[in-house]
Amino acid sequence: MMRRLTRRSVLLTGMALAACAPTERASTLSSQDQADTARVEAYLNGLSTLKLWFTQTWPDGGRGYGTLLYTPGNLRLDYDNPKGMTLTAGDGHLVLNNPQTGAVTRMGLSHTPLGLMLIRPLRLSGDVTVTAVRRGPSALQVSLARTNRLSDGLLTLQFQDSGASLTLVGLVLVDDRQHTTTLEFSPNV
Repeated sequence: MMRRLTRRSVLLTGMALAACAPTERASTLSSQDQADTARVEAYLNGLSTLKLWFTQTWPDGGRGYGTLLYTPGNLRLDYDNPKGMTLTAGDGHLVLNNPQTGAVTRMGLSHTPLGLMLIRPLRLSGDVTVTAVRRGPSALQVSLARTNRLSDGLLTLQFQDSGASLTLVGLVLVDDRQHTTTLEFSPNV
């Protein structure tokens, strides 16, 4: 009997894998890990536009949601909650604008793990280190860090894996202070 996996079960599987598996260094990646890393690289480099519904959980447990628009090298989050908030990332910068409070936060993408997926073309070697590859039933998870600044943060890309294709279903960002922000994706925009 085939059980249909939901996006939530794939994410939960990924989080369970993250909690259980030890971190691996790129130099110790197995041939399967290297093959899966190449699949992730090809997937991200092959995207022209990706539009998804997201739910975000901040380090304090607060939640928000809205629409993600990704084009190579650029990312935009338009929040429905908190209403009107936007995050734009690209050209080396991240800008978070909250019109409700009037706050505007700017930072270089080199100071946030999110910048790792905006490098064009993306190469998961050299300046980017694959720190872990984890698999579960219909799930693949790849964690990335900056090679010369591994302690600056970690980006984990979570995919539904049909074997023939990957679908991005989540991101987990861990900053240099070990604060975790998660984004769960759904194609229903």
